[in-house]
Amino acid sequence: MSKLLTVRDLVVQVPARGTRIIDGVNFSLDAGQTLGLVGESGCGKSMTCYAVARALPRGIAQTAGTISLKGIAQKNGRAQQPSVAMIFQDPTSSLNPVHTIGYYLETALYRHQGLKGKDAQLEAMRLLERVGIDRAKNRLRAYPHQFSGGMNQRVMIAHALAARPKLLIADEPTTALDVTTQAQILHLIEELRAETGMALLIVSHDLGVIARLADRAAVMYCGKIVETAPVGDLLERAAHPYARALINCMPTIDPDDLEPPIPIPGTVPLLDNLPAGCYYHPRCSRASDRCTAGFPAPANVGPLHEAACHHPVSA
Repeated sequence: MSKLLTVRDLVVQVPARGTRIIDGVNFSLDAGQTLGLVGESGCGKSMTCYAVARALPRGIAQTAGTISLKGIAQKNGRAQQPSVAMIFQDPTSSLNPVHTIGYYLETALYRHQGLKGKDAQLEAMRLLERVGIDRAKNRLRAYPHQFSGGMNQRVMIAHALAARPKLLIADEPTTALDVTTQAQILHLIEELRAETGMALLIVSHDLGVIARLADRAAVMYCGKIVETAPVGDLLERAAHPYARALINCMPTIDPDDLEPPIPIPGTVPLLDNLPAGCYYHPRCSRASDRCTAGFPAPANVGPLHEAACHHPVSA
């Protein structure tokens, strides 16, 4: 497969305060592949996605590193082709409440495909039907508040498809949805990826979602990637103590293993008050004096498997 997305030494910070939110992140994504970003809230997963989509909030900037799509370095402002689309974790608040669903989709179709009038309306109807919304013609006249959270997420996915993206970024796409709707949305994303061949960058704190959708996973902590691996290897042979702790937090329904989840002690440190050395060492049972001296460099612990840890966990 050809490299679609390449991120090298990415640094994102609040320039006014000098606080680094993303600190030297590296990863790549092949066409048609899915990469999952995992970690607790505040670890930099969403901000990494915003940087890739060129949608960083005001007051936050990329200050170092490169983001390339098909070898073309992306600059501030609108991303160059191939296109990138993003769906968010709170679809209802992401939709403009004063515009109809039809206006929302048809505007995107005009911007990305040059469609307008009847052609845009017919394509908007087709997109709604493709994401599982029936009575599409009537739904175009509806407003976001008239839809459920799950239906609004489907609208967000239809809006993303209007851009014909080569890369779809999904930031916690099933947050705040009930379990049945979550399963439907995940199944829809799986179908669309297979149908269109687009790559997928998905953010989730739920390792079950990552296990279902992703080919590879990257574990983030305090703005750094601490482990990357094929998703099966990560779940079976996590090497970084933080990744292993995340897996131990997962509940199980295995009747032969009914041990309760083990919580991770402590909390994620504030980005403007990070500990010296490895950022995870205050919470790590394997920490030593070496862990306070410097942040460990990523090292191979298996085929296509890297971990940034002085004392990796053995299989």
